[in-house]
Amino acid sequence: MNKRKRISLECSRQCVAAGFSLRLEPQRRLKPAATRGLVLAALILSAGCQKPAAVAPPVAPSPALTVAKPQRKALPKIIEQPGTVQAYESTPLVAKVAGYVKKVHVDIGDRVVGPKFDSASKEIEPGTLLAELSIPELEDEAREKNALVAKAVAEKDQAERMREVADANYGAATAMIVEAKAGLKRAQGTYERWESENTRVVKMVRDKVINEQTGDETKLQFQSAESSRDEALARVTVAEKLLLKSKADVESARAGVRVADAKKLVAESEAARWQSLLGYRFIRAPFDGAVTLRKIDTGHLVRPAAGNDDPLFVVVRSNVVRVVLKVPEADAALVRKGAEVKIGVQALPGVEFAGKISRTSESLDASSRTLRTEIDLQNPDGRLRVGNFVSARITADMPEAWVLPASAVIKQADVTVCFQFKQGKAVRTPIQVGRSDGTFTEVFKKQKAGSPAAWENWTGDEQVLAGQTANLTDGQSVQAPKNSE
Repeated sequence: MNKRKRISLECSRQCVAAGFSLRLEPQRRLKPAATRGLVLAALILSAGCQKPAAVAPPVAPSPALTVAKPQRKALPKIIEQPGTVQAYESTPLVAKVAGYVKKVHVDIGDRVVGPKFDSASKEIEPGTLLAELSIPELEDEAREKNALVAKAVAEKDQAERMREVADANYGAATAMIVEAKAGLKRAQGTYERWESENTRVVKMVRDKVINEQTGDETKLQFQSAESSRDEALARVTVAEKLLLKSKADVESARAGVRVADAKKLVAESEAARWQSLLGYRFIRAPFDGAVTLRKIDTGHLVRPAAGNDDPLFVVVRSNVVRVVLKVPEADAALVRKGAEVKIGVQALPGVEFAGKISRTSESLDASSRTLRTEIDLQNPDGRLRVGNFVSARITADMPEAWVLPASAVIKQADVTVCFQFKQGKAVRTPIQVGRSDGTFTEVFKKQKAGSPAAWENWTGDEQVLAGQTANLTDGQSVQAPKNSE
């Protein structure tokens, strides 16, 4: 194909692409001048076809965008803090009395059990014996006190017997009074009879009815009755005195019983005190746990603890542990008892423990400005060890706020913006934001349209573009995107 024909075909293709139709008829032979004119016209037309058309705004593909509305939502805040595993209880055990170590029963790492109590909180089984001291002089003193108790018991028994005798004597004196009064009554009757008889006989003697000898005999009988009456009165008086004495003896005997009882109590108290001191020979576990420190051996002389003396043993409870955190002042107000916590342990990769805040100190440490926060964790298998380093994530409940999908919020030229969807276009809107949980972001205010210095609240009716918004520009036309769920 010659050059002229190639040029003609190219012009035809370009004209067709531009929307024109140029038909070349090979059967018809054109003059060279006409051909050159036609080619020139085609080239001019082709050059015109290659001019760029007016640039239309690009249209963002809809599958990459969705429309969302602001919604009220509480975004829990995650407070991350390092912490340390501490024993739920840790007790240093010291000596209460001086003595030599007779035997050591445990070593570090040994498991021990604490005392057992009944429903009335009375100890029914002691804790594990850790060590035993030898204190002979204390044992001798305890035996002496026990002997004094036995003596006091005997004295009390004797006082009880004396009281019983006094009570019996009082009863006998009471009976004697009854008897004496009965005798007095009988003697009084005899006296009155002979007094009357004597009066009658004296008259009869005076009237010469009977002789004087009979009168003298009657008089003697009357005098005898009078003496018997006086004797009976004396017996009543003696019996009354004996009753008073018996009553005094009874009171004295009862007082003696009380004194003996008090002496017995004193002796028993002393014996119990020395028995308690003697019990300090045995150093026992205060609760279930493990021995973490031992600082004595057989034969060591130990003395009662004073000041900062080193402990003989340290026992810790590890079936429950405390995770201790130091929450900074900025987050202290958000930490509440019962808040959920996830705890990771550096020494146990891939293992996470769930718990809740058990307690806080309520006040900040004056030197570090931190809030002591504790989480109790059950540790029956002993995986958590005292001293483990942990990383804790506290979920703090927050108040509701306006939120947008996190993909709707972007940063452009150090300004945080979103794109509202208005009348098929993306409208760039600067916003004020808060926290984000990766899914939603808090938005507080948005810039008022037409007033760059003015901010306004969200209403919840705004339509905001979410998704691949990083390449959007202000005013860009956007195909109608789907609504986000």
